[in-house]
Amino acid sequence: METAGPILSISVQVKGEKELEEVLEVLRAAGAGGLWIQLCMDSEALQQVSLWDLLDPVHDAGVRISSIRVVDIRPESELIEKLAVVASETAGRTAIISSPNPQDLGVLEEWLQVFAAYQARLLLEPRSARETHQLYKSLRELIGGVLGFSQVQENFPSTEHFLRVLTPYLQMTHNVQVSNYGEGRVARILTLGVYNNPLLLRMLVSHGYSGQLTIGYEKAPASLSFLLEEHRAVDSFLKSLEEKI
Repeated sequence: METAGPILSISVQVKGEKELEEVLEVLRAAGAGGLWIQLCMDSEALQQVSLWDLLDPVHDAGVRISSIRVVDIRPESELIEKLAVVASETAGRTAIISSPNPQDLGVLEEWLQVFAAYQARLLLEPRSARETHQLYKSLRELIGGVLGFSQVQENFPSTEHFLRVLTPYLQMTHNVQVSNYGEGRVARILTLGVYNNPLLLRMLVSHGYSGQLTIGYEKAPASLSFLLEEHRAVDSFLKSLEEKI
């Protein structure tokens, strides 16, 4: 995954093997070979699906998994190791836990050991400035670079607010998720809506950010065709920014 700039992906929510196959069929028809995708699922789906039933269809479709994102996993869950195993077999070797984050250093140390054993990375997704700072105080006690941050812009009211939280911890942040809305509906990433994404993208490129940049909508559904269109637009915008640096 070595690259000079951000690794651009789209977030795809799946509830099981059938839904994954439907998503991959659309991607094949769109000629999206080589595309990076984030697979987002709940803990029940992760528990039920087998490793190769999840990964083999993705490989056959010619797309790459940047990260596996689970939205409701419990700190003590036996699924932590399965998540590490799945992540270790993907191109991105990254898992993301999007749920109330543990402040207990012992839990974080256990997670670190599990993911280090499988040579994978685990990103935790704080949902506020306060939670980010509290989690940072715990993470800085640990070594190895296995644990880090994933930050979702939708957790914050504006891009300016988001940047105030994101920038101090950018070196520990390995995934940034972007979206946009206007009049309560999904809006194109580069238009001026609730968020000012051109400002955010310029900051990321100017700071040399080379982690994952994920296009994903949480508050309203976005079609796969829409996500692919946005991927092309953002990819072109990033290339133009990188040429100017």
